[in-house]
Amino acid sequence: MSNVFDDLKYVEVSFKCTLCGLCCINTRMELLPEDIERIEQLGYSLDYFAEFDEEYGVWRLRNINNHCVFFDESSKRCRIYESRPVGCRLYPLNYDDEYGVVVDKYCPQWGTVPASEVSRLKPVVELFVRRIRETNEYVRARKAGIKIRLRIR
Repeated sequence: MSNVFDDLKYVEVSFKCTLCGLCCINTRMELLPEDIERIEQLGYSLDYFAEFDEEYGVWRLRNINNHCVFFDESSKRCRIYESRPVGCRLYPLNYDDEYGVVVDKYCPQWGTVPASEVSRLKPVVELFVRRIRETNEYVRARKAGIKIRLRIR
């Protein structure tokens, strides 16, 4: 059975990103089970790149020196860009409990996200928000020795 997160290019927001790196500073990006597995396949351990947020019950990318663990300060680029998490691919789309799917105005290029992209990816963002709660169950099962293998590309 496949899911929408199998097609990483599909979940990327089409807009005029300038690669400024602001989205990587003080990130609180949530992780899906597929993200964890994809990043571990690159040779990184979960403890290196992720941390559990007790308050919200979700796994997030770890910050080091106030930026994402994978952010290269000198080049202002992601060291795992091709394998980056789904949430990073969806940015600058965010989910607001009151307004639903919104474009984050913290991104300097927020105004270049077409309304058609927001509409196209609205169900994906909503699914992402529901699915991030499953990540802790996935991690706990793996730590208990239960082998779980996701189909990822």
